[in-house]
Amino acid sequence: MTHARASHLRLVVNEPQAPVVRQPRLRFRPVVRLSDGEAFGMHAEADIAFEDTFRPHHLTDPNLPSAAAWLGDLIERACRLAKETDATLRPLSILAPMAALADKDAPMAAEAAVARAGALAQEIRLDFCDASVCALEDLALDRVDAFRRRGFRVGLDARKSWRTPMGARARLTFEAVRLDPSRCEALEIPMTRIEVASADGIALIAENVRWRDAEKLADLGIHFAMTPKADG
Repeated sequence: MTHARASHLRLVVNEPQAPVVRQPRLRFRPVVRLSDGEAFGMHAEADIAFEDTFRPHHLTDPNLPSAAAWLGDLIERACRLAKETDATLRPLSILAPMAALADKDAPMAAEAAVARAGALAQEIRLDFCDASVCALEDLALDRVDAFRRRGFRVGLDARKSWRTPMGARARLTFEAVRLDPSRCEALEIPMTRIEVASADGIALIAENVRWRDAEKLADLGIHFAMTPKADG
């Protein structure tokens, strides 16, 4: 008769583990004036975005950071890294999560973050995605102003769309717009919108451009670029 041998393995209960969200790694990219190469600040670029970590249960899981917490952490880490590496170019621009404008705690979290880092809000420009601004419609500029009242500079990230109307209030609110000139036609961005923004003193910052295109971009009112490429 064969005797069954008891397994030496114990049944281990799988305890649910708190989700871990990796902190983004940062690098600084200089912004320059195309006419003479003069520095015009720098951008703190993260290798992952808040949206990359988002899941359907995100809003109700206390173990996962909110958009406000994510933005605050990003600002603090960028300011500390800039100080540690003697990266002194200003303004230091940071891309805000799309959900930041919908999170009423985001302005307060941003203000607390610069205080912890020993920096000034005036050193930071927060770039808000055009899609998030458009989604809030009339409320959008009020939400953006909540950051401005705390001393932050604000910009518009229009690399994937530019639906935000450039009315008088918007032109007084945003000090910079990031865009990809090679995609303007595909995104149906009117040249008049670019011209109006430039004429009102908004800094248009181009991406994915070459130094040799400086004159052509200047004709469009685009005078700044993020790490323009050299020929060769």
